[in-house]
Amino acid sequence: MSKPDSAVPTKKATLFLLSYAKRHALSIAGGMVLLIAVDLCQLIIPQIVRATVDLLGGEHFARSAILINAGKIAGLALAMVAVRFLWRLCIMRPARKIETEMREDMFAHLTGLSFSYFNRTKTGDLMALLVNDLNAIRMAAGLGLTGLTDALFMGSMSLAFMMSINVPLTLLTVIPLPVIVFVMIRFGKVIQTRFSDVQESFGDISSRAQESLSGIRVVKGFVQEDQELRGFVRECDGYVEKNIRLVKLFGFFFPLISFLAALSLSLLYFFGSRFVLQNAISLGQFVSFSFYIGLFVWPMMAVGWVFNLYQRGIASAKRIIELMEEKPDVRPAPAGSAAAVTGGRIEFRDLSFRYGPHGPDVLKHISLTVAAGASLGIMGKPGSGKTTLISLLFHLFPVEPGRIVVDGYDINDIPAALLRASIGYVPQDSFLFSDTVGNNIAFGVEEGAAENSTITRAATLSAIHRDIQQFPGGYATQIGERGITLSGGQKQRLAISRALLIKPAILVLDDALSSVDAATERQIFSSLTPEIRGRTSIVIAHRVSTVMGCDSIVVLSEGEIAEQGSHRELLAGDGFYSRLYRLQTLEENIAEEE
Repeated sequence: MSKPDSAVPTKKATLFLLSYAKRHALSIAGGMVLLIAVDLCQLIIPQIVRATVDLLGGEHFARSAILINAGKIAGLALAMVAVRFLWRLCIMRPARKIETEMREDMFAHLTGLSFSYFNRTKTGDLMALLVNDLNAIRMAAGLGLTGLTDALFMGSMSLAFMMSINVPLTLLTVIPLPVIVFVMIRFGKVIQTRFSDVQESFGDISSRAQESLSGIRVVKGFVQEDQELRGFVRECDGYVEKNIRLVKLFGFFFPLISFLAALSLSLLYFFGSRFVLQNAISLGQFVSFSFYIGLFVWPMMAVGWVFNLYQRGIASAKRIIELMEEKPDVRPAPAGSAAAVTGGRIEFRDLSFRYGPHGPDVLKHISLTVAAGASLGIMGKPGSGKTTLISLLFHLFPVEPGRIVVDGYDINDIPAALLRASIGYVPQDSFLFSDTVGNNIAFGVEEGAAENSTITRAATLSAIHRDIQQFPGGYATQIGERGITLSGGQKQRLAISRALLIKPAILVLDDALSSVDAATERQIFSSLTPEIRGRTSIVIAHRVSTVMGCDSIVVLSEGEIAEQGSHRELLAGDGFYSRLYRLQTLEENIAEEE
């Protein structure tokens, strides 16, 4: 994630924001024109006040003229109300659209990144980017642009009107205001850095809350509520501390600007009164000048406010650019290099793999072939490389050319979407969405494409249909976040149903029946046998009974193939497989006797 000392240049971040703003240039330009129209109304009102005051002090006083001028001011006020509504619509709506478009682009980019990125990035950091940082950009694109336009036009026109009244008085009264520019330059980088600190801290809070709530069962099971609360409080205190550091800066920044504005007004009263007494300006001009100095001070204050929004927006844009510049580790396949997988023949050719350039080899010289329509069982102790092997088959991590071949094609030449769509995968830790049972089963197909009969059939094959019938809403039952209302075995069987529904060329069961008992396992495999026959299948398991029916079985040990053969061949040896078989058979016999 981005750090406070981001390497992204400010110019690049600014151009990044402008690339989104130019999509709505017409609406924004219209809003700026309307905003200028409101400013013109405000600039005209002091002229009417000047004429009215001079009329009151003159010899040709007329009540009707006063009423006419009052009517003009009221009319301008009403016009400002209507036009102000329109310019807000023209500018704020594009700001919301920019936020939405940027969020959609970020989400699309995130879904295309490799697993390695998510392994090193906290979910809370990503949530901070998608929420807090985008909010800062929306403020910069909406209110920031408005304030900048208002400041430039109102400031220049107010200065012009003041100069038209009296140049020396103007020069005397605006002496303190250029100091604001120096203050902005002095504090700009500090504001950006401290705001980045705040955003990073918010990401830490989000990560802490997400982890604690996702693992609430573990937290409660180990009675760690107080410890988690203390950790969360520490993160919140750090967030408050960083916010206070930012607020302290603003606490000095904005009062200083207000002081300079008040000083400018004091100079007006001191020198302006003398100009009136010397008849250099009329009383009406003095009153209108005081209006203009007020209008001129607002742009100076607005510049500080806009500068704050801009610095926040730039800080957030830099963090987002760093995300958008992340590249997937797995390079996309050349266009048209391979067709979809249909047969399912898999070859691992002297495959070795490590997760980092300096890490140990997780897989070492794996060579094996799974014929199209055949089944392969994989066993081994935890950490032996079973799941890593399957992850590489999915091309979730970079693979050297020629090491994994599917249907005669190097997986580097098969588009990832086509490769993964041809594989039905059931992980040990089955992830379910906060949706209905039916929608979770149909997750692998387009929305509305799966018929109820096909969903029911898939559920029947995985022995979960009867359980679903007992749910309050059947297949329409909401299962809660991550399927929290289901047992481990029910989650796994739903995941199996999901994989079967897409009718893949290759079916991978990664210890997918670890949470069901042996009887249920036999029932599921009895139903699955017709589905597995004729389809390439890879079954990872810790129970021999799960893989004994496979055409070939391999045992992995520390990333290497330690044993390979059929069930009968492996039993004839005296390796890990045969010892495990005897131990599990003994356990089952004891369980049956009890």
